[in-house]
Amino acid sequence: MLINLSKILSVPSHKEDFSVPFESDAISFMGSSYLVKDDPVIQLTVENIGKNQLHFVVQADITLVLTCDRCLEEVLWTCPIRLDKEFDKSDRDDEWNQESFIEGNNLDVERLICTELLPKIPMKILCKNDCKGICPVCGTNRNKKDCGCDQSVPDPRMAAIQDIFNNFKEV
Repeated sequence: MLINLSKILSVPSHKEDFSVPFESDAISFMGSSYLVKDDPVIQLTVENIGKNQLHFVVQADITLVLTCDRCLEEVLWTCPIRLDKEFDKSDRDDEWNQESFIEGNNLDVERLICTELLPKIPMKILCKNDCKGICPVCGTNRNKKDCGCDQSVPDPRMAAIQDIFNNFKEV
């Protein structure tokens, strides 16, 4: 969603409030796609604080559908976005100019939200702290049912000796 900032930039001390829907159904990042839940609304206030200077206040709660890293169940994760930032349009070294949230007199709200949201996604996603994961033998979700599979992992250093025992086993 693009917001035209021409009127705000042209009138000193002008302030406008916006309520903008987040239009993307999913956010893609480094080969992963995260579904956006519940059509979030972004509250945005933009104020002219001087020549080519703007003050932004952004508030949003974005809920993403993530996948548990152990059991592959869906996990709802909500991230509050709170941003209070001043922007100098004439300053080429300003991080917002480098990130290109503002192109000409337009603010790309979704790009701004995504840039704030993506670094906050947890590296390890768990449905609960004591998630048991999936059985490596049969694939059963061990949070829902105990499958009874043999979970012992033989010591690979003993594999040669185990082969000797298996060859000389009485049949």
